[in-house]
Amino acid sequence: MISLSQSKTKRLVAIHGWSGTVLGLLLYVVIFTGAVAVFEREISVWSQGGTQYSEGIGRKIDRLFRQHAKEIDRKYYEEIFIARNRSGDFRFSFQTHEKNPATDTLEDKAVILTIDEETEQVVSRWEGFLSERAPDRGDTLSRFFVDIHVQLHLPNPYGLILVGILGLMMMAAAISGILIHRHLIKEMFLPVRPRKSMVSARDLHNLAGTWGIPFAILLAFTGVFFSFATTLGVPIMAMVAFGGDQQALIESVQGTAKVLDKTPASLASLDYIIKDAINRTEGAYVTFIGIQHYDTMAATVRVNMATIDGQLSGNVFGYEGVSREFTGEKPLLGQVPSLGSSLIGIIAPLHFGSFAGIASKTVWLGLGLAMAFVSATGMLLWTKRREDQAIWREFHKWIYVVIWGLPVAMMVSAYAFFLTLPAGDPGWWVPASFVIASLVIIGACLMKPFQEDAFRRLTGIMAVGLPLLRHLTGGTSWSESILTQGQGVIIAIDVVLLALGLILLCWKQIKQSSRTMSAQPEPAE
Repeated sequence: MISLSQSKTKRLVAIHGWSGTVLGLLLYVVIFTGAVAVFEREISVWSQGGTQYSEGIGRKIDRLFRQHAKEIDRKYYEEIFIARNRSGDFRFSFQTHEKNPATDTLEDKAVILTIDEETEQVVSRWEGFLSERAPDRGDTLSRFFVDIHVQLHLPNPYGLILVGILGLMMMAAAISGILIHRHLIKEMFLPVRPRKSMVSARDLHNLAGTWGIPFAILLAFTGVFFSFATTLGVPIMAMVAFGGDQQALIESVQGTAKVLDKTPASLASLDYIIKDAINRTEGAYVTFIGIQHYDTMAATVRVNMATIDGQLSGNVFGYEGVSREFTGEKPLLGQVPSLGSSLIGIIAPLHFGSFAGIASKTVWLGLGLAMAFVSATGMLLWTKRREDQAIWREFHKWIYVVIWGLPVAMMVSAYAFFLTLPAGDPGWWVPASFVIASLVIIGACLMKPFQEDAFRRLTGIMAVGLPLLRHLTGGTSWSESILTQGQGVIIAIDVVLLALGLILLCWKQIKQSSRTMSAQPEPAE
């Protein structure tokens, strides 16, 4: 039990309410899209369909890499990255640094080759500044959802900073919630009273909030780190300790760059390095290979491994490029493994729930939706108590518009993706359709009072229609996903959408049946 004076409790209630209500609609958007973005990889596999998805670099790659590397201008040999895309094709990215005339800043410029694994032919070739490159067509939908969650689809760094502020607000609401609920453990097990709607909503808000407080603090903290680490953290540290010299800060952490020996020399076999890395991790597959200063004596190779059971993040191994000598495990931060580097390494798995595969992602999805519910009901309860004031009464109505309008707009963007994918690039239509749908929803609610039942039915219809549209536009069928490609995730997402749609369409009947059953008198003993 936490004992506070009445005046302190009132101040905490004010902090709790205002931190959850001011910019609360944006916070709801970030939380809801974050819950969906947990399955970013699975949504990408489901949405593009018709592809043979493979994980990791599990085959011999050395000959294929050298064959295509010799066709690239040597200035792009500064950094080379090898990975797979969602379709299972290999991606070779050859990079250098040049000043972008459009921004007058030094940026990464690359030549990116997408190569079919079976035919070993170039599927696509792209050249330009990475800041100007759109996501792969198949990743457009999933990356758009991630982009809304990470920076609300605003330009850098403004979106990241705004989301970081929202994370701080979420943390303030969670911590003040702990102090407000004096009997926190007891309130975790209080039943929901089936009375007036707002009474039940308050009970559900308290129940979900008390159970979700640790998760909310975890999400808020890790999210704030992602938002502020590069946008504010690095510049501030450089200003305080190095007179604003960010390069000096980086060299202090990572080590001063050594003098490079640019004498031409052949890179050691990548196949050998991959085999050695796999042997060091008891069979984990390689997800990513980075090569610096290719074709010179200064060449180095970094190999990223998949996460194995019992780990929160995968290993990263370093090798000398010419001698293929193993140089040790590479930390994410600093020059040697440390507690700080280990903590940074687990932030991403903890934030996105990827540390235990589908199981942890499913839990994170449920907890994320619960936090979205807490955010939405918190705003509704706060404004309902102040409905005697016109501004809060009007704001109360628009909370419902955002609660239902967001999933509708997200589904509209999914429809736009499937309709434009066969004909061309959906990169423009996915975000444009989201904005158009949002404006239409706002306009409709300005002309006519918001009707929750209509939005619920619309969401249900759209959820049922998405798997059908995916199939009609050339998506992978259920039989293909099981027998040919082994992609059960396609069926799983289809089933979830169909079930969700049917529940929303039959919501009134389900609610009425539940009330009827609860109202039936118990038999006398």
